[in-house]
Amino acid sequence: MGKLKLIVSAIVAVGLAAVMAWQHFSNENLRQDNDRLKQFLAASKQLSDAPAPAASDEIMGGDQHAELLKLRAEVTQLREQINQIAVLTDANQKLKASLKDARTLPQSGASKKKGPEDALPQDIHPRDSWAYRGYATPDATIESTLWAMMHGDKDAALRAFSPDVLPDMAKQLEGKDFAEEMKKMNMSEFRVLDRQQISPDETVLTVYTARQDENGNNVNNSQEDTVFKRINGEWKVTKDKPPSDN
Repeated sequence: MGKLKLIVSAIVAVGLAAVMAWQHFSNENLRQDNDRLKQFLAASKQLSDAPAPAASDEIMGGDQHAELLKLRAEVTQLREQINQIAVLTDANQKLKASLKDARTLPQSGASKKKGPEDALPQDIHPRDSWAYRGYATPDATIESTLWAMMHGDKDAALRAFSPDVLPDMAKQLEGKDFAEEMKKMNMSEFRVLDRQQISPDETVLTVYTARQDENGNNVNNSQEDTVFKRINGEWKVTKDKPPSDN
């Protein structure tokens, strides 16, 4: 009986030792596996943190490297050309718009003919302001002529005309009383609407004149483009036609 107890006790002791030994080896394996896992995780982290290897030029051959550089240069050049095309396209559109405006504005300006209402205050001359101004300017010639007509001064009136006009004027006035004929015209005002200088000795004035009837109403108004020429220092009325706008 005592032996049996000893055998059982020995078996139990051996079993416990075996269990303890197995547990020891199991724990050791777990520690080793854990260490290997830690090392693996650390290595993985290093790999993940490291920058991805770029396609290095060093691994290429000389021809491949030269071709790559050529392609890069062509791409850069193409991008610059695309940018330049965009800039030139924008500039071309702006130029077309400017040319269109340049063609349109002069035509619109030329088509609008000035009227009496467009005269500046200093270019409006009512009859009460007329005086003999001489012939030093085209404006002075107009005023002196109308003043002479109003006062029946034939010589002063005819002096305002160029030599090629005088024969026609003399023919129209032949056998007539100059003063009486001028009174019939009954001029009330004149306005200079526009001036166009052709040369230092030639200019065109757009002149508006108004006449009054017996009741003082403006009638028979007229507007003419008259060519003046400077002859011997005096501006004369000519029968020349103004230059065409075309």
